[in-house]
Amino acid sequence: MLNCYHLRIIIIRLENISMQMTSLYIQLKQFTLLDLSLPPKTEKRCTPTEMGDADCCTLLISLDRGVRLHTNGIAQDLRQGGCIMLPPQQSYSLETTREQAKVFRFTFLTFEVKELALHPVACPPLIPGCSYNLPVSTLKLALASEEWAASRPLQGHNQEHEQGSRHRKSSTKPGTALSILQARLQLVLGMMAQLEQAPPASVSDEQSVERTISYMTQHYNEDLTVELLAEMAGMVRWKYSKLFKAIAGKKPTDYLAELRVNQAKLLLASSTEPLREISRQVGYKDEYYFSRRFQQLTGCPPREYANKQLRKRQRTITDALGRQVHLPEEATRIVATGTNTLGELLAIGISPVGAGIATMKSQVMYKNKLHRIIDIGLQAVPDQVSQLNPDLMLLGNYCEQHLPHLDAIAPTIVYRDTNYSTYEGLRYIADLFNRGKAAEQWIERYENGVRRVRRHLAGQYIVGEHATVYLRLGQKVYVMGRTGFAATLYESLGFRPSVQVHQLIEDGKPWIQIKPNEISHYTGERNFVLVSQQELRLASPHPLLSVLTTLTPGKVHVVESGWNYDDPITRERLLKVLPSIFAKAELAAKLM
Repeated sequence: MLNCYHLRIIIIRLENISMQMTSLYIQLKQFTLLDLSLPPKTEKRCTPTEMGDADCCTLLISLDRGVRLHTNGIAQDLRQGGCIMLPPQQSYSLETTREQAKVFRFTFLTFEVKELALHPVACPPLIPGCSYNLPVSTLKLALASEEWAASRPLQGHNQEHEQGSRHRKSSTKPGTALSILQARLQLVLGMMAQLEQAPPASVSDEQSVERTISYMTQHYNEDLTVELLAEMAGMVRWKYSKLFKAIAGKKPTDYLAELRVNQAKLLLASSTEPLREISRQVGYKDEYYFSRRFQQLTGCPPREYANKQLRKRQRTITDALGRQVHLPEEATRIVATGTNTLGELLAIGISPVGAGIATMKSQVMYKNKLHRIIDIGLQAVPDQVSQLNPDLMLLGNYCEQHLPHLDAIAPTIVYRDTNYSTYEGLRYIADLFNRGKAAEQWIERYENGVRRVRRHLAGQYIVGEHATVYLRLGQKVYVMGRTGFAATLYESLGFRPSVQVHQLIEDGKPWIQIKPNEISHYTGERNFVLVSQQELRLASPHPLLSVLTTLTPGKVHVVESGWNYDDPITRERLLKVLPSIFAKAELAAKLM
C-alpha cells in the first residue's frame, strides 16, 4: 500500500517536472488496466460515449510490445513504454499481435489555473496521436504498485466491468487513491512534455558518468582503468565509483567485465579463432584470466560455451508461403526484391549485393545508396542472381516458376512486406540478422522526428483533417490507400482519410485508378497530388489540379512522386521536406 513517503516522492518529482504542466490541473475521470492477453488475441473497441464523458482526453500507456492502436481506420504500432494521448471525441480500438499485452488507460479533463479559478482547456500541451516513448523502468516507478494499478478507485462511475480488463478491490481509501492516481497521471504527462524540451546546457555529474558508460561500451577492448574513467568524468575516484554504482547497479570494473564477456560470447558463437585471440579482441591480455572471468559470469568455460552455440547456431524460420527455410550461419551476401525490403535492409545498415532496382533507380529518394547494388530484375531472375553467389535471398517480389531455381542457389525467404506496418516489417528483417537494436534505434529516431515536424507544422494544418492522396501518371489518375506518401500523412501526422478513401483502406486496396469525373468523389479537406519530377519542371496543366483547387483553394499540395514509398529510408527523409511541401501550396496553381 502507498504511504505518505511514496506520495511525498511523487509531489517532489512533480515540482521538478516540465514547466509546461505546472499551470494545469488534471481531473482524473477513469482508470483501467486493459488486458489484451487472451488467446489468440483480443481487441478492445472504445467510443467517446462509452467512456462516460465525451470531453475527456485519453492517455494510453503500453507496457508490452505488440500493441496496435487503430484510429480512423489507421493502425499505429506502440512500442513498449509508448505513451499516446488521444483528443476528446476520438474513437479507437486496441489489439495485440503477441500472446500477452497490457495497456494502462487514463481518461481525464484538463483545466488551466488562473487566479484561483479553473478554466477548461481541450488537452495538455502535447501532440495528440503522437507516441512519446518513456523507459519502462521509469513508467513502472511512476505508476507504482500492482495493488492500485489493478483497481478502480473512482466514485461516480458505476460502469460494468469491461471484457478484457482486470479489476481488484483496493485497500486504499477512495479519496487518497484518487489523489495518488491524479498525481501519478500528471507525473507521466509531465515526463512526456519533458521530451519536447531542449537538454540543459550544463552537464551534471550523472551525465558525466553516463558519458563514460557510453565510452566503455564503444572502447571495452582498450586498457581502461577506474582512474582514467574518473578523470574523464572530472571526479575523484571514490565519488565516481559511488555514482557509477548508483547509476549502473554495479562497480565500474564489474560493468567492464560484463561488457567484455558479452562481446566474447558473440565472438565464440560466430568464429573458431583460438581463445587467446578472442581474449585479446575483447581487451584481456591474459587468456587464463579471461577464462576465469568468463566462467564467473556465465557459469561455464569459454570453449564449452562455444561448443553449445555451435550445436544450435543454425536457425529455421517459416516464410510467407509456409516453407521451412534454414538460415545460414552468417549471411554476408544478400539479394532482395521489393521496395520496402530493400529500404528495411538499408535502414539497419545492411547493403545487399543485388536487388530489383531497375525501376527504383530513377524514382526513389535514396539513389545515393544504390550505386554498388547490382540489378537482379524485379522478380529475381535466377541467371542474374547466381552470378552474385548469394548466401541468402529475401523476396518481396517473386515469380513462382523461379522459386525452385532460386532455392537451389541459396536459402530463399518469400517475404510479403505489404502485410506489415513499417515498424513490423523493420523488426522482422532485423530479427533475421540479429539487428534488433538497430531497428529500435531507427524507430526511436523516427518518432522523435515526427514530434519535431508536427510542432513545426502546428499552425499549418489541424490534426484530424481529412486528406486524400492522388497519384498522377501521365493522363491517368490514382487514389492512394494507406501506402506510400499517404502512410506518413495518416500514421504520423494525424490526418484522416476521406470517407471514400477510408472504405478503400477497409477493403484492403493499396490504390485504385479513377476516372476524371470521379475526382471530387474522393476529395478531402486537404489534397496532395503526386507527380513526376519531369512534370514538376514542365509545370504541365492537368484537369485534376483545376478541380481540386476549385474545391479546396489553398489546400492542394503538389509533391514529387519519388516520395510515394513507405520504406524506413524514405519515411525518415520525408520528415525533413514536409515543411516545404506545406509551404508551397501555391505550386498547385502554377500546374493548373
